[in-house]
Amino acid sequence: MITLNDYSKAQINNQLYGGAAGQKLGININGENWFLKFPKSTRSMKNVNISYTTSPLSEYIGSHIYEDIGIDVHATKLGIYDNKLVVACKDFKKDNELLFDFNSIKNQYSKDMDETSSSDGQQPLEELAEIFENNQIFKEVPELKNRFYDMFVVDALIGNHDRNNGNWGILVNSITQAIRLAPIYDNEAAFSNKLDDEKIKEIINDEHKFRQNVYESRISSFSLNEKIINPLKYIETMKDKKLNEAVIRIVPKINIENIFKIIDKIPNEYNDIKVISDIQRKYYKKCILYRYEQILLPTYEKLEKGI
Repeated sequence: MITLNDYSKAQINNQLYGGAAGQKLGININGENWFLKFPKSTRSMKNVNISYTTSPLSEYIGSHIYEDIGIDVHATKLGIYDNKLVVACKDFKKDNELLFDFNSIKNQYSKDMDETSSSDGQQPLEELAEIFENNQIFKEVPELKNRFYDMFVVDALIGNHDRNNGNWGILVNSITQAIRLAPIYDNEAAFSNKLDDEKIKEIINDEHKFRQNVYESRISSFSLNEKIINPLKYIETMKDKKLNEAVIRIVPKINIENIFKIIDKIPNEYNDIKVISDIQRKYYKKCILYRYEQILLPTYEKLEKGI
């Protein structure tokens, strides 16, 4: 089992962390900057029967799956603060580095394309393709394009429906102007983080409901022909060459046994505070196995055979 930490007495730093993912608190761990991400209150959410989302758990598991696949991702630790389950995320910015998300990148002027019109809420894939080809940053950092497609595949696996313009990007050194890819961050929307145990039990015991939840009803922040796409179904079409290349890169690196170990090493509780239930554990593993065996692996095998 992994060891959780009580961050209630951690030294608070003066770093501020933005984004729309809820409350955050900068802390110091062994002389390094980290920040705590808190679960969102569900008070204003309809048909949700838990007081807070399970987003810290989703962030932790999703991030460690990225790590196991071999993709650079922010370091995360589970812990407790103010009697709530939280996830501690390491600040990955080095000295003099600034984080620029895709929303900032796409707005960079280019004489070869019109002003982009999408918002943080939805990104047309047609527009993305144009940005990838004409934006100067993508010309200077060609691996940034592959990063998007790799994320698309892994997010489909973990059920992260909220990869948007504000949570992936680059780091720029303000002195040298050197650019590097930012590690993956913001994976808290994975694993249906608003479901309570009773709802999970209902889904997991009904194969029709399970298939609807894990596959049929999946959405993303991306659209095609003005329609929001189901990422799993879009992968299955094999119509996107760059996405096909990502499937070939990523799927062989998915180790189901390792992913199950990540989930199984999380304790059920810490200091009488719930961390993960047995039914959550079962549900998370069943979701991963279904998406891998029914969608990602068959698509990979077809691509390899040239079907």
